[in-house]
This record gives sequence, structure tokens and C-alpha cells, in this order.
Amino acid sequence: MTKAIIYTRFSPRPNDDCDSCEKQWDRCYAYCVEKDYDNEHIQDFSDRFVSGGDLNRPGLEQAINELQEGDVLVVDRTDRLARDMLVGLTIRARIQAKGARIEFADGSPSDTTAEGRLFQAILLAFAEYERERIRERTRAGLARKKAEGKHLGRVPYGCRRDGDGSLVPEERERVIMDFVCACKRNHMAPAYIVNQVNALYGGIRGKQCTERTVRTILSTCRET
Repeated sequence: MTKAIIYTRFSPRPNDDCDSCEKQWDRCYAYCVEKDYDNEHIQDFSDRFVSGGDLNRPGLEQAINELQEGDVLVVDRTDRLARDMLVGLTIRARIQAKGARIEFADGSPSDTTAEGRLFQAILLAFAEYERERIRERTRAGLARKKAEGKHLGRVPYGCRRDGDGSLVPEERERVIMDFVCACKRNHMAPAYIVNQVNALYGGIRGKQCTERTVRTILSTCRET
């Protein structure tokens, strides 16, 4: 009986088109049952929040290492295996070198025939095109926000993001920052400052203050 290994991958940009690894596994498992593969010993390898353009993936590496001659790697669909033409072809070559094959739960032709290999190459090309389009839209959106004066990235202590995306002062945090700076000027130990911030202000941003928080504040706050 053919031994199957299931591989699933979840995008770092989750959306309706890249279901969770659990949903992918369910479809792959049903495919294995339909094909009468050895579903008593199915192994499952996953990469969560990993780009399809990356070749170095722990879960994928483990899955390929487990493959033996005659085995099949079952993947939900082509873009879950790769979103880059070179990456996809490299994966396929490694699996073929082990005498194994790839099959897709969505019914796409496998790579065991010339037609199947051509079809998979076309799907890889479209997956790579879609990934590049996402990158272009993301870069364009970030550039537009930057041109509009909207803050990008983590909001620094002492500020908050306004409704339009710009930064405005956060007075309570600035009071805490002034206190931290004053403690530092008086040579107070970081552990003491942490305890005082938590006792007097109940932490910062809804969390308990830590020494890391203190270091971050001291690197950004103004001496007064």
C-alpha cells in the first residue's frame, strides 16, 4: 500500500485563499482515504506563517527527508507547496530524486506525466505572479500612507495613533516616561524603576512594565 505524507503551509499574510493548516490537512487526508493510501500511518508536516517563496522550511525539509521510493507527498494545492517557480521546481526535483512523487488534494494533475508537469509549471508561474502583485500593492500602499504623513510601524511610547493614522501625544505615557527618566537621573536601578511604574501606574499600555520596557523608554524619552 502506498505510503502518504501530508504537507501543509500557511501564509504569513492569511486570507480567505490560504486556509489554516488544519483545513488543508483535512482535505489532504480525505484525498488519501479516497486514493486508498496507507492512512493508518500518515505523517503530517507543516510550516506555519512561512512564505511560499522560501525554500528553507523546517516542515518541508522533514517531509522530504521522510520520503522513500514509491511514497507520495500530498499537498492541498500547488501554491501551498510554493509560490515561486524556481523554488517549486527545486522541491519537485528533490522529491523525484528520492523516487517519490507529489499529488494535490484539489485534483490538479500530478507531476508523473509531461502534461502534469506542464500544468504544474503554469500554476507555479501564476502563484509567483500573484505573490509579486501582492508585494507591489503592499509597497504602493505603504508609500501612499507615508506620503500622507501617516505613521508606519510600531507606535513609540508617549504617542498614540490617531484615527487618520498620524501620531498624537499620549499624555499618560509621557508622564510615565518623565518618571522613568527622573529615576534614571537619580541612579535608580532598573528593577526598582519597574516596580515603581507597576505600583504607581499599573504598568503601561495595559501590561506590566519590565526592564526591557524601561530600556526602550530610556532610549527614546527626552531628558527634562
